[in-house]
Amino acid sequence: MSRRMDRVSRREQIAEEALKLASQGVSAITMENVARSCGVVSSALYRHYRNKDELFDGVLALVRSKLLHGLDISAEKGKTPLDMLRMLSRRHAELLYQHPGILRLIFSDAVLESNSARRNGIIALMKEYRTVAASIALKGQETGQIRKDIRPEDVVFMLLGSIIPPSFLYHVSGGDFDPREQVKRSYALFEESIRAAR
Repeated sequence: MSRRMDRVSRREQIAEEALKLASQGVSAITMENVARSCGVVSSALYRHYRNKDELFDGVLALVRSKLLHGLDISAEKGKTPLDMLRMLSRRHAELLYQHPGILRLIFSDAVLESNSARRNGIIALMKEYRTVAASIALKGQETGQIRKDIRPEDVVFMLLGSIIPPSFLYHVSGGDFDPREQVKRSYALFEESIRAAR
């Protein structure tokens, strides 16, 4: 790691390396493994993360940032609500493809412990994601692009249904299945089902 890199950048770089390791399983996220991936000694990590728990929280914060960034970019660059949803589905699928450790992380015991702060953080993230995506769907209804007989929240769950199963199959197949083309095909069917009659 470069000495010129600021503290925030170093923390993010460390979290990125830990996220890469998560693709091997959450148990692969150790201070020693992350230090090795960063090309430094373990003691150098302790200047940025006090312990493995703090590092784990840093990785979850990175996942949150990446997921919400994709949502923001889609909302900003999409010309219409349907275009925004299309971009969002592709960005979300690409994120899960590029970072297969995300699913392992989210479904790990370390996150799913009942009443844990991490579990509650993931629930809050999913709620925030669904709320923003539902506002895009509502805008689509208001502009006449999306059927009004479907609740915006249901549009979001349908959208996620076009993304998550192919991404999950990619995960359980050990990378043998590329979900991105399936997500494009599933999204086309999704869009056809929610598009308002012309």
